[in-house]
Amino acid sequence: MFNIAGNLITRSDLWQNMLAAIARLGVKPDDDEETRLQKFILVITSTLISIAAVFWGSIYMWIGETQAGLIPFSYAFLSTCSLLVLRISKIFRLFRLTQIILILLLPFLLMIALGGFIDGSAVIVWSILAPIGALLSGQVRQAKVWFSAFILLVLLSGVLQPYLRQDNIIPERVIVLFFIINISTVSFIIFLVLNNFVKQKNKVIELIRKNRELEVNQLQQEVTLRQIEKLATLGRLSAGIAHELNNPAAAGLRGSKLVQQSITELENQLFHLGGMNLSNKQLEILQSLKNQLLDKARNPSQIDPITRSDYEEELESWLEDHHMNDSPELASMLISGGFSVKDLSHLKENFNNDQFPVVLSMLSTIYQSHSLLEEINQGTGRISDIVKSLKSYSYQDKAPLQPLDVHQGLNDTLIMLHSQLKKGITVQRDYDQNLPQIQGFGNELNQVWTNIIDNAVTAMDGKGKIVIKTFQENSWVVVQISDTGHGIPKENLKKIFDPFFTTKPPGEGTGLGLNISHNIIVDNHKGKMNVFSRPGETCFEVKLPVAPEGVENTEDRNSSESSVKIGSIEGK
Repeated sequence: MFNIAGNLITRSDLWQNMLAAIARLGVKPDDDEETRLQKFILVITSTLISIAAVFWGSIYMWIGETQAGLIPFSYAFLSTCSLLVLRISKIFRLFRLTQIILILLLPFLLMIALGGFIDGSAVIVWSILAPIGALLSGQVRQAKVWFSAFILLVLLSGVLQPYLRQDNIIPERVIVLFFIINISTVSFIIFLVLNNFVKQKNKVIELIRKNRELEVNQLQQEVTLRQIEKLATLGRLSAGIAHELNNPAAAGLRGSKLVQQSITELENQLFHLGGMNLSNKQLEILQSLKNQLLDKARNPSQIDPITRSDYEEELESWLEDHHMNDSPELASMLISGGFSVKDLSHLKENFNNDQFPVVLSMLSTIYQSHSLLEEINQGTGRISDIVKSLKSYSYQDKAPLQPLDVHQGLNDTLIMLHSQLKKGITVQRDYDQNLPQIQGFGNELNQVWTNIIDNAVTAMDGKGKIVIKTFQENSWVVVQISDTGHGIPKENLKKIFDPFFTTKPPGEGTGLGLNISHNIIVDNHKGKMNVFSRPGETCFEVKLPVAPEGVENTEDRNSSESSVKIGSIEGK
């Protein structure tokens, strides 16, 4: 029993080794699994047909059909030679061509030798295996050619039928048996091929379903990552925005308290002055001086510090000579209001000693009050501009897809980043004033501008120059944002848009900003995004189509971007 089991195991190992040897024929180290399988199928099919050919040839020889018997033997010999050539040369294309030609011609020649289509027991149906073999080898186009050749041989067999010998020495029963075997065997092979095709089709459908699930999961992850990056961007902006809002708010609060004090003082001064029986001429002088102070409060004189110090010292000495209280503070206020010693001397001539101190104090209080009101007005205006820009930056009250002014998005972004830019960075805006509007998603484009400009600030270590240039190039709106930073190393340029790639220290960058920006421009806006860099200059170029095609218009796509100074920002 043990010997029988040992023999079975030995035979099993022998067959496995033989199959492994056949599977290695024509296989290259860089072939993928599908290519290896295609080669194995054709090699094993050729081997089995060669064995069958020897069997059929022996039968024909045995019944006396020597000529017919030589054809299968010739096929087996040529097929074996083809396998040997394949093993030596590793040229599988030559082997495949040889096998398909042999499979196509063997049944046709055998049919002629046996006396025609009918007398040959329909052996020509074996030729259908040639185009099927081409299909199994992945040759879709070539399979059509081989199938056409098969049809041509069938038609040719019908044409040649009357000219062939009318009988052979194969017994009638054997002819019928061969006919049944040939049709059944070829039909069975075709069924196996179709069965394999159906299985592959089901696998493909399942693979498509899984790929779709992966795409949905990837889209959800992309949406999540985009939200994370957006929150990180808002986190970086929040401190600067809070600072930008806090300064004018604090100035407004301080100014409002001082205005209350000034109004109280002004009321007391007016009551006091009202009891001094001022003449019409004196009232006209006060009215004129009040108008002058209001204009100075709105448009302060620009005096260099040294000159102002000299004027204040001269005016303070004059006030002290005329026994005025709080001379330093009064002198500073009167200088800001545009008064000189000559003006005070002229004023002193029109008011007596009791009226003059009250008049000066009142004029100083009027100027102070309106100066404070102007500061409050500027502060609240600054807050309003920031809130308006923040609202426009986030596009919270507008549809996602809409006509956009690229300049407005860039300007809103600069306002959001103003606290980072004013420390030592100059921004030059070189805008094409005739730039057309585009169709796009404003909040996404603002995220792109924020990422690029924020990276530029980091690259320059807070000191340098950013140039923002816009222009139209054919049907594209082009935005170029350049900085004078240290540049991007050549080895990093190819990875700059890869997810999670960052050169920032841990905790300072997610590595998602430029990847998300690239996706926003390329995928969501059908645009282009490139980067050019060398030491001392890096330029990000964004191209947006004026009328993009294929941009999805839906409410929530994520569930399925001479000079005038403003702070340190220059505009052209």
